[in-house]
Amino acid sequence: MVDRSKLTFAGLPVSVPRGRALVGRRSRRPAGRLIPLRELRPQDVAAWGDLALRAVEPNPFFEPEFVLPAARHLGGSDVGLLVVEGLDREWLACMPVIPRLKRGRITLPAITAWRAPPYGCLGTPLVAEPTVELATERLIEHALHISRVGIVALPWLGDEGPVAAAVRGRPATRHAPFERPVWRRGSRADLEGTLSPHHRREIRRLARRLEEQLGAPLQVRDGAERAGSVEDFVTVEASGWKGQRGTALNANEAHARFFREMCAAFRASGRLQLLELGTGSRVASSKCNLLAGDCVFHFKIAFDEALRPFRPGLQLEVRMIELFQQRMDQTWMDSCAPAGNKAFEQLWPDRQPIASYVLAASRTVSWLITHRPTVPSARSRDARATGRHD
Repeated sequence: MVDRSKLTFAGLPVSVPRGRALVGRRSRRPAGRLIPLRELRPQDVAAWGDLALRAVEPNPFFEPEFVLPAARHLGGSDVGLLVVEGLDREWLACMPVIPRLKRGRITLPAITAWRAPPYGCLGTPLVAEPTVELATERLIEHALHISRVGIVALPWLGDEGPVAAAVRGRPATRHAPFERPVWRRGSRADLEGTLSPHHRREIRRLARRLEEQLGAPLQVRDGAERAGSVEDFVTVEASGWKGQRGTALNANEAHARFFREMCAAFRASGRLQLLELGTGSRVASSKCNLLAGDCVFHFKIAFDEALRPFRPGLQLEVRMIELFQQRMDQTWMDSCAPAGNKAFEQLWPDRQPIASYVLAASRTVSWLITHRPTVPSARSRDARATGRHD
């Protein structure tokens, strides 16, 4: 049997014997611990999934269905899960972390929330709703405690939510803010309000030409449950500019394996959406969405390169918005687009502020990171390289 009191995470102690809290027996504060992913037990994964259902802010990129396949295939061998538990062992907060922070050519032994580059689109920790302030505070405290240099980096938090508000309750340096296009159901805007009459006419004209090219009316269907739909997506993506640039999934077998496993995990929980625009015999464009809480997260889109003149990706985006408004229960959609994505900025009316935070255990370290930023900007290499959106 493994002696859990001797487990380490890049040389750091990560756990204590069962039944003991890191904050002491008399403390009523939630206990924090760090678990290497390889040491997760089935009950831990179940508690993780339960926390995701109770999280005040949904984030599928920090859920086990995403993190575990990503760690297996995208170089996450040293990823650990930072967890805050209540007195009854119920998980109150968690986030995947790595024991380093890259600063140009220098790597610091700090604690950084792991967004599974290049695919993680959001870095907001999973925090249970009734205990947001306390659980977030404890999460940060424990991260600072185990950080060798007293630094914790939290990249790409949803900046207007309660978790970010709790982070700002501590001394923190805010970096690289940007606004991401989203679509909220309560918005007064619709496609007529976001697209000019000229653009709407042009989209309809191209749709008619696309139907003529395919020889049948266009249809939108959800292929998440269809056998072979994931492989079809990978094939279609490789036919476009991503395949030419070497950023398509099948350009790297490890990335393709991650995508297949991640899709299978979200399909098993009924939260995978693979929208396909085309006819019964041919897919013109395909879109992979992840459903979490009350939100639809747009993860990847691909289109048939031979049909590029008819803008099949844009055609699917327009129909996706119509589908969301007319037939879906979620209250908002997140484009997951990096900063400066003009297509989404023109089409989507609402904005979600995103920002990165660095926290330090001392004023000296805080001054250093304030004057020499340590987190990547919103236009970082991983955001450019993934080519998530066409």
